[in-house]
Amino acid sequence: MPATRRALVVMAKAPLPGFAKTRLQRELGLADDEIARLAAAFLRDTLAACREASGAEIHVHFAPDDAAEVLRQIAPDVVLAAQVDGDLGARMDAAIRAAFDAGCARVVVIGTDTPHIAAATLRSAFDALERAECVLGPAEDGGYWLIGLRTPRPRLFEGVEWSTPRVLQQTLQRALVSGTSCIQLAPDFDVDGAQDLARLARGIARGELRCEATARALAELGRDLPSAPPQ
Repeated sequence: MPATRRALVVMAKAPLPGFAKTRLQRELGLADDEIARLAAAFLRDTLAACREASGAEIHVHFAPDDAAEVLRQIAPDVVLAAQVDGDLGARMDAAIRAAFDAGCARVVVIGTDTPHIAAATLRSAFDALERAECVLGPAEDGGYWLIGLRTPRPRLFEGVEWSTPRVLQQTLQRALVSGTSCIQLAPDFDVDGAQDLARLARGIARGELRCEATARALAELGRDLPSAPPQ
């Protein structure tokens, strides 16, 4: 156990039929059970990276609030808590505060839309928190796929236009105004829609991205994906 307790907080929708990854389901025309299996694979790969990063407690904050048993079956070794009500900022802020209240001194938050995240990236985020008060993982769509803090910073989550291309810039502006030093990691992509999934599948096929549960789930789907934009 390291002298400084660390927490990796995963914000997760339970992989219930028709509840998680609804945009992906709509764009691909997947059945409820198919999207549930794919969402579960995303979560499993995210947790695998968290475990491989080591040295950090894993906290999963989930929705809906009656899905604890579903999450417990997938992740029996993590701290489970239902997400609070409110927008994404309120939910992340509450999850961060809970980890600090539990005695952690460094907290990194991710979602399940980057199943290809590497354990080394998570370790880099904690390393960055030794040099700055905040670390952000910019997403190519203008948001962010990771945020880490040394202390609660509720102002970073206030008044942000969530699910828009302005999320990252608004967060950086709030960091500047509040005097919060910030380091950015390399940009990455979220898997939100069909083209994102096609890009992920191409990276897996080339051996560039590692997400074993998702690779198996994609193979089981047995259908063609839309062409991914060239990179």
